[in-house]
Amino acid sequence: MSGGLLEKAQNVDGKEPAAVTSGKESIKEPILESSGGLLERAGVSDDDGSSGFPTSSQKKGIAGGIVALLILFIAYQAVMGFSFGGTSISVASLEVDEDSDSLRVQVFIGTSMIGILPSDMLTIDISYGTETVHSVSVDPKAKLAWYDIPFADFYQGNSRGMAADSSDIDYTITVTQGSSTSVDYVAASAMMDRTINNVDGELMGVTEPNTNCDQTGESNNCENNGLNHLGTQFRVGAGAIDPVESNSSDVMLHVDSDYTISASISFEGTVVFTFPSVSVDGSTATWSNGGGLVEGAWLDLKGDGAKVDAFGTTVNYIPRGDFYDGDGCYTIDITVTHDSPFGEEISGAASQGYKFSWEYNENRDTSESANEEYRPTEAC
Repeated sequence: MSGGLLEKAQNVDGKEPAAVTSGKESIKEPILESSGGLLERAGVSDDDGSSGFPTSSQKKGIAGGIVALLILFIAYQAVMGFSFGGTSISVASLEVDEDSDSLRVQVFIGTSMIGILPSDMLTIDISYGTETVHSVSVDPKAKLAWYDIPFADFYQGNSRGMAADSSDIDYTITVTQGSSTSVDYVAASAMMDRTINNVDGELMGVTEPNTNCDQTGESNNCENNGLNHLGTQFRVGAGAIDPVESNSSDVMLHVDSDYTISASISFEGTVVFTFPSVSVDGSTATWSNGGGLVEGAWLDLKGDGAKVDAFGTTVNYIPRGDFYDGDGCYTIDITVTHDSPFGEEISGAASQGYKFSWEYNENRDTSESANEEYRPTEAC
Protein backbone atom coordinates (compact mmCIF):
# COMPACT_ATOMS: atom_id res chain seq x y z
CA MET A 1 0.00 0.00 0.00
CA SER A 2 1.54 3.28 -1.05
CA GLY A 3 1.04 6.73 0.41
CA GLY A 4 1.02 5.47 3.93
CA LEU A 5 1.97 7.33 7.05
CA LEU A 6 5.71 6.88 6.59
CA GLU A 7 5.55 8.25 3.12
CA LYS A 8 3.61 11.26 4.23
CA ALA A 9 6.28 11.88 6.84
CA GLN A 10 8.92 12.26 4.18
CA ASN A 11 11.07 15.37 4.68
CA VAL A 12 10.39 18.25 2.39
CA ASP A 13 13.96 18.12 1.16
CA GLY A 14 13.37 14.69 -0.26
CA LYS A 15 15.30 12.72 2.31
CA GLU A 16 13.87 9.62 3.78
CA PRO A 17 12.71 9.74 7.37
CA ALA A 18 14.40 7.68 9.98
CA ALA A 19 13.42 4.04 9.81
CA VAL A 20 10.79 2.93 12.22
CA THR A 21 10.30 -0.74 12.92
CA SER A 22 8.08 -2.61 15.16
CA GLY A 23 8.76 -5.27 17.64
CA LYS A 24 12.30 -5.73 18.91
CA GLU A 25 13.93 -3.77 16.19
CA SER A 26 15.47 -0.46 17.30
CA ILE A 27 14.18 2.88 16.23
CA LYS A 28 16.65 5.07 14.42
CA GLU A 29 16.57 8.72 15.54
CA PRO A 30 18.31 11.76 14.11
CA ILE A 31 21.60 12.66 15.81
CA LEU A 32 22.03 16.23 17.02
CA GLU A 33 25.45 17.49 16.10
CA SER A 34 27.06 20.12 18.31
CA SER A 35 30.50 21.18 19.26
CA GLY A 36 31.76 22.49 22.57
CA GLY A 37 30.94 21.58 26.11
CA LEU A 38 28.04 22.14 28.44
CA LEU A 39 28.76 25.81 29.14
CA GLU A 40 28.89 26.55 25.42
CA ARG A 41 25.59 24.82 24.90
CA ALA A 42 24.13 26.88 27.69
CA GLY A 43 25.37 30.06 26.06
CA VAL A 44 27.36 31.08 29.11
CA SER A 45 30.63 31.90 27.46
CA ASP A 46 31.31 35.60 26.82
CA ASP A 47 32.34 37.11 23.57
CA ASP A 48 35.80 37.74 24.95
CA GLY A 49 36.23 34.10 25.77
CA SER A 50 35.85 34.45 29.55
CA SER A 51 34.06 31.82 31.54
CA GLY A 52 31.23 34.14 32.79
CA PHE A 53 31.93 33.50 36.49
CA PRO A 54 32.94 36.53 38.72
CA THR A 55 36.64 37.09 38.97
CA SER A 56 38.45 37.45 42.28
CA SER A 57 38.47 41.27 42.02
CA GLN A 58 34.78 41.29 41.16
CA LYS A 59 34.02 39.17 44.19
CA LYS A 60 35.91 41.64 46.39
CA GLY A 61 33.95 44.56 44.87
CA ILE A 62 30.63 42.83 45.53
CA ALA A 63 31.63 42.08 49.11
CA GLY A 64 32.73 45.67 49.63
CA GLY A 65 29.42 46.96 48.27
CA ILE A 66 27.47 44.72 50.64
CA VAL A 67 29.52 45.94 53.60
CA ALA A 68 28.94 49.58 52.58
CA LEU A 69 25.19 49.00 52.31
CA LEU A 70 25.18 47.35 55.73
CA ILE A 71 27.01 50.32 57.26
CA LEU A 72 24.54 52.75 55.65
CA PHE A 73 21.63 50.67 56.93
CA ILE A 74 22.98 50.68 60.48
CA ALA A 75 23.60 54.45 60.32
CA TYR A 76 20.05 54.98 59.07
CA GLN A 77 18.67 52.91 61.91
CA ALA A 78 20.70 55.02 64.38
CA VAL A 79 19.33 58.25 62.90
CA MET A 80 15.80 56.87 63.07
CA GLY A 81 16.21 56.14 66.77
CA PHE A 82 17.26 52.52 66.82
CA SER A 83 20.09 51.28 68.99
CA PHE A 84 21.83 47.98 69.67
CA GLY A 85 20.92 48.13 73.33
CA GLY A 86 17.62 48.83 75.05
CA THR A 87 15.38 51.86 74.67
CA SER A 88 16.54 55.41 75.31
CA ILE A 89 14.70 58.71 75.65
CA SER A 90 15.56 62.39 75.27
CA VAL A 91 14.04 65.84 74.89
CA ALA A 92 14.73 66.92 71.31
CA SER A 93 13.34 70.48 71.30
CA LEU A 94 11.02 73.02 72.91
CA GLU A 95 8.77 75.68 71.45
CA VAL A 96 5.85 77.88 72.50
CA ASP A 97 2.40 77.58 70.95
CA GLU A 98 0.98 81.09 71.27
CA ASP A 99 -2.49 80.02 70.09
CA SER A 100 -2.97 77.63 73.01
CA ASP A 101 -0.49 79.26 75.43
CA SER A 102 1.32 75.96 75.81
CA LEU A 103 4.89 74.77 76.02
CA ARG A 104 5.50 72.15 73.34
CA VAL A 105 7.96 69.40 74.27
CA GLN A 106 9.40 67.22 71.49
CA VAL A 107 10.36 63.79 72.81
CA PHE A 108 12.65 61.32 71.00
CA ILE A 109 12.40 57.60 71.84
CA GLY A 110 15.25 55.36 70.68
CA THR A 111 14.54 51.62 70.33
CA SER A 112 16.54 48.52 69.42
CA MET A 113 16.92 47.77 65.71
CA ILE A 114 14.17 45.17 65.77
CA GLY A 115 12.20 46.82 68.54
CA ILE A 116 8.86 48.56 68.40
CA LEU A 117 7.61 51.71 70.15
CA PRO A 118 7.40 50.98 73.89
CA SER A 119 3.88 51.28 75.25
CA ASP A 120 4.93 52.50 78.71
CA MET A 121 3.57 55.91 79.68
CA LEU A 122 5.84 58.94 79.33
CA THR A 123 6.26 61.11 82.42
CA ILE A 124 7.23 64.73 81.73
CA ASP A 125 8.59 66.69 84.71
CA ILE A 126 9.11 70.47 84.69
CA SER A 127 11.27 72.14 87.33
CA TYR A 128 11.69 75.82 88.18
CA GLY A 129 15.13 76.11 89.70
CA THR A 130 15.55 73.12 92.00
CA GLU A 131 11.82 72.54 92.58
CA THR A 132 9.65 70.26 90.46
CA VAL A 133 6.52 72.32 89.73
CA HIS A 134 4.60 70.02 87.39
CA SER A 135 4.49 66.36 86.37
CA VAL A 136 2.25 64.81 83.73
CA SER A 137 1.95 61.32 82.23
CA VAL A 138 1.00 60.80 78.59
CA ASP A 139 0.74 57.94 76.12
CA PRO A 140 3.63 57.81 73.63
CA LYS A 141 2.52 58.89 70.14
CA ALA A 142 5.54 58.01 68.04
CA LYS A 143 9.32 57.72 68.27
CA LEU A 144 9.52 61.47 67.62
CA ALA A 145 6.48 63.48 68.69
CA TRP A 146 5.31 66.75 70.28
CA TYR A 147 3.48 66.95 73.62
CA ASP A 148 1.72 70.18 74.71
CA ILE A 149 1.70 71.36 78.33
CA PRO A 150 -0.34 74.50 79.16
CA PHE A 151 1.62 77.29 80.85
CA ALA A 152 -1.23 77.48 83.37
CA ASP A 153 -0.12 74.08 84.69
CA PHE A 154 3.45 75.00 85.60
CA TYR A 155 4.33 78.71 85.11
CA GLN A 156 6.06 80.26 88.13
CA GLY A 157 7.32 83.57 86.73
CA ASN A 158 10.13 84.87 84.57
CA SER A 159 13.48 83.13 84.21
CA ARG A 160 15.98 85.89 83.39
CA GLY A 161 17.58 87.60 86.36
CA MET A 162 15.07 86.25 88.87
CA ALA A 163 17.53 84.76 91.40
CA ALA A 164 18.69 86.77 94.40
CA ASP A 165 22.05 87.34 92.71
CA SER A 166 20.32 88.44 89.45
CA SER A 167 21.19 85.16 87.72
CA ASP A 168 18.56 83.15 85.84
CA ILE A 169 16.19 80.66 87.40
CA ASP A 170 15.99 77.94 84.77
CA TYR A 171 13.02 75.88 83.70
CA THR A 172 14.23 72.28 83.23
CA ILE A 173 12.36 69.46 81.45
CA THR A 174 12.99 65.76 82.11
CA VAL A 175 11.19 62.79 80.52
CA THR A 176 10.99 59.24 81.92
CA GLN A 177 9.69 56.03 80.34
CA GLY A 178 10.08 52.78 82.21
CA SER A 179 13.69 52.58 83.34
CA SER A 180 14.88 55.20 80.82
CA THR A 181 15.30 58.84 81.88
CA SER A 182 16.38 61.72 79.67
CA VAL A 183 19.18 64.16 80.34
CA ASP A 184 17.84 67.40 81.85
CA TYR A 185 16.85 69.86 79.10
CA VAL A 186 17.21 73.52 80.15
CA ALA A 187 14.75 75.82 78.40
CA ALA A 188 16.02 79.08 76.90
CA SER A 189 15.37 81.73 79.55
CA ALA A 190 14.08 84.34 77.07
CA MET A 191 11.46 81.89 75.80
CA MET A 192 10.15 81.23 79.32
CA ASP A 193 9.77 84.91 80.32
CA ARG A 194 6.06 85.75 80.12
CA THR A 195 5.57 88.48 82.72
CA ILE A 196 5.82 92.22 81.98
CA ASN A 197 7.38 94.05 84.92
CA ASN A 198 8.40 97.36 83.37
CA VAL A 199 6.68 99.94 81.15
CA ASP A 200 7.79 103.10 79.39
CA GLY A 201 6.70 105.48 76.63
CA GLU A 202 7.96 108.00 74.09
CA LEU A 203 6.59 110.98 72.17
CA MET A 204 8.44 112.21 69.08
CA GLY A 205 7.29 115.34 67.28
CA VAL A 206 6.55 115.06 63.56
CA THR A 207 7.15 118.19 61.45
CA GLU A 208 7.35 119.23 57.83
CA PRO A 209 8.53 122.40 56.06
CA ASN A 210 5.96 125.06 55.26
CA THR A 211 6.65 126.40 51.79
CA ASN A 212 3.82 128.92 51.83
CA CYS A 213 6.10 131.95 51.87
CA ASP A 214 5.58 135.58 50.80
CA GLN A 215 8.80 136.73 49.22
CA THR A 216 8.81 140.53 48.91
CA GLY A 217 11.98 142.48 48.41
CA GLU A 218 14.68 141.25 50.73
CA SER A 219 12.23 139.63 53.18
CA ASN A 220 11.09 136.01 53.15
CA ASN A 221 7.97 135.69 55.30
CA CYS A 222 6.68 132.08 55.67
CA GLU A 223 3.63 130.89 57.56
CA ASN A 224 4.51 129.30 60.94
CA ASN A 225 8.09 130.43 60.38
CA GLY A 226 8.43 127.82 57.65
CA LEU A 227 7.69 124.78 59.84
CA ASN A 228 4.47 122.88 60.54
CA HIS A 229 4.22 120.72 63.68
CA LEU A 230 1.94 117.92 62.45
CA GLY A 231 1.66 115.78 65.57
CA THR A 232 3.58 113.15 67.48
CA GLN A 233 4.64 109.55 67.14
CA PHE A 234 3.42 107.56 70.13
CA ARG A 235 5.40 104.53 71.34
CA VAL A 236 4.98 102.36 74.41
CA GLY A 237 7.46 99.97 75.96
CA ALA A 238 6.44 96.81 77.80
CA GLY A 239 9.00 94.22 78.88
CA ALA A 240 11.18 92.94 81.68
CA ILE A 241 13.88 94.91 83.44
CA ASP A 242 17.34 93.97 82.23
CA PRO A 243 19.12 92.65 85.37
CA VAL A 244 22.50 93.75 83.99
CA GLU A 245 21.67 97.18 82.60
CA SER A 246 18.87 98.25 84.94
CA ASN A 247 21.19 99.98 87.38
CA SER A 248 22.53 102.34 84.72
CA SER A 249 19.68 102.71 82.22
CA ASP A 250 16.07 101.85 81.53
CA VAL A 251 16.91 99.03 79.12
CA MET A 252 14.07 96.52 78.84
CA LEU A 253 14.19 92.91 77.72
CA HIS A 254 11.62 91.76 75.19
CA VAL A 255 8.87 89.48 76.51
CA ASP A 256 6.37 87.47 74.46
CA SER A 257 3.15 87.11 76.40
CA ASP A 258 -0.60 87.74 76.39
CA TYR A 259 -1.73 91.08 77.81
CA THR A 260 -3.60 94.30 77.09
CA ILE A 261 -2.19 97.82 77.03
CA SER A 262 -3.98 101.01 78.00
CA ALA A 263 -2.07 104.18 77.14
CA SER A 264 -2.95 107.86 77.40
CA ILE A 265 -1.32 111.30 77.01
CA SER A 266 -1.78 113.96 79.65
CA PHE A 267 -1.11 117.71 79.50
CA GLU A 268 -0.23 119.39 82.78
CA GLY A 269 -1.93 116.53 84.66
CA THR A 270 -5.10 116.33 82.54
CA VAL A 271 -5.72 113.46 80.09
CA VAL A 272 -5.97 114.87 76.58
CA PHE A 273 -5.75 111.66 74.52
CA THR A 274 -6.47 107.96 75.11
CA PHE A 275 -5.33 105.36 72.62
CA PRO A 276 -7.69 102.43 71.82
CA SER A 277 -7.15 99.35 73.98
CA VAL A 278 -4.33 97.18 72.59
CA SER A 279 -4.41 93.38 72.78
CA VAL A 280 -1.07 91.56 72.52
CA ASP A 281 -0.78 87.85 71.73
CA GLY A 282 2.84 86.79 71.90
CA SER A 283 4.31 89.75 70.01
CA THR A 284 1.36 90.51 67.72
CA ALA A 285 -0.63 93.60 68.75
CA THR A 286 -4.08 94.58 67.52
CA TRP A 287 -6.50 97.42 68.26
CA SER A 288 -9.79 98.68 66.86
CA ASN A 289 -8.40 100.29 63.72
CA GLY A 290 -4.91 98.87 63.37
CA GLY A 291 -2.13 96.68 64.62
CA GLY A 292 1.60 96.12 64.76
CA LEU A 293 4.40 94.09 66.32
CA VAL A 294 6.10 94.43 69.69
CA GLU A 295 9.76 94.51 68.69
CA GLY A 296 12.54 94.75 71.24
CA ALA A 297 9.88 95.46 73.91
CA TRP A 298 8.56 98.51 71.97
CA LEU A 299 5.31 99.03 70.06
CA ASP A 300 4.37 101.91 67.75
CA LEU A 301 0.83 103.10 68.42
CA LYS A 302 -0.08 104.28 64.94
CA GLY A 303 -2.41 107.26 64.74
CA ASP A 304 -4.56 108.48 61.88
CA GLY A 305 -1.89 110.82 60.51
CA ALA A 306 0.68 109.68 57.93
CA LYS A 307 3.51 111.23 55.96
CA VAL A 308 6.43 110.00 53.87
CA ASP A 309 9.84 110.91 55.25
CA ALA A 310 13.04 111.72 53.35
CA PHE A 311 13.86 108.00 53.10
CA GLY A 312 10.55 107.10 51.49
CA THR A 313 9.21 105.49 54.67
CA THR A 314 5.65 106.13 55.81
CA VAL A 315 5.53 107.70 59.26
CA ASN A 316 2.30 107.30 61.22
CA TYR A 317 1.48 109.79 63.96
CA ILE A 318 -1.20 111.14 66.28
CA PRO A 319 -2.48 114.33 64.60
CA ARG A 320 -1.86 117.54 66.51
CA GLY A 321 -5.55 118.32 66.76
CA ASP A 322 -6.23 115.03 68.55
CA PHE A 323 -4.20 115.84 71.66
CA TYR A 324 -2.36 119.18 71.58
CA ASP A 325 -3.60 121.69 74.16
CA GLY A 326 -0.90 124.32 73.99
CA ASP A 327 2.80 124.55 74.81
CA GLY A 328 3.88 122.72 77.93
CA CYS A 329 4.66 119.29 79.40
CA TYR A 330 3.04 116.14 78.00
CA THR A 331 3.33 112.82 79.83
CA ILE A 332 2.36 109.23 79.10
CA ASP A 333 0.51 106.83 81.42
CA ILE A 334 0.59 103.09 80.65
CA THR A 335 -1.21 100.12 82.18
CA VAL A 336 -0.49 96.49 81.27
CA THR A 337 -2.98 93.82 82.31
CA HIS A 338 -1.77 90.23 81.92
CA ASP A 339 -3.87 87.30 80.82
CA SER A 340 -3.77 84.47 83.36
CA PRO A 341 -1.44 82.92 84.44
CA PHE A 342 1.31 85.30 83.41
CA GLY A 343 0.84 88.00 86.03
CA GLU A 344 -1.38 90.73 87.37
CA GLU A 345 -1.77 94.38 86.43
CA ILE A 346 1.23 96.67 86.19
CA SER A 347 0.93 100.40 85.60
CA GLY A 348 3.30 103.32 85.47
CA ALA A 349 4.28 106.49 83.71
CA ALA A 350 6.88 107.01 81.02
CA SER A 351 10.36 107.64 82.34
CA GLN A 352 10.08 111.30 81.34
CA GLY A 353 7.68 113.94 80.07
CA TYR A 354 8.00 115.91 76.82
CA LYS A 355 7.86 119.69 76.68
CA PHE A 356 6.53 120.87 73.32
CA SER A 357 6.88 124.51 72.25
CA TRP A 358 5.07 124.33 68.95
CA GLU A 359 3.04 127.55 69.24
CA TYR A 360 6.10 129.50 70.28
CA ASN A 361 8.14 128.11 67.36
CA GLU A 362 5.47 128.98 64.82
CA ASN A 363 4.96 132.51 66.13
CA ARG A 364 8.38 133.52 67.40
CA ASP A 365 9.92 136.78 66.21
CA THR A 366 12.69 135.90 63.77
CA SER A 367 13.56 139.50 62.88
CA GLU A 368 17.15 140.59 63.31
CA SER A 369 16.22 142.78 66.24
CA ALA A 370 14.52 139.96 68.23
CA ASN A 371 15.95 136.80 66.69
CA GLU A 372 14.02 134.45 68.98
CA GLU A 373 15.55 130.99 68.71
CA TYR A 374 13.77 127.76 67.84
CA ARG A 375 12.96 125.58 70.86
CA PRO A 376 13.30 121.81 70.34
CA THR A 377 11.40 119.25 72.39
CA GLU A 378 12.77 119.04 75.94
CA ALA A 379 12.43 116.65 78.85
CA CYS A 380 10.13 117.79 81.63
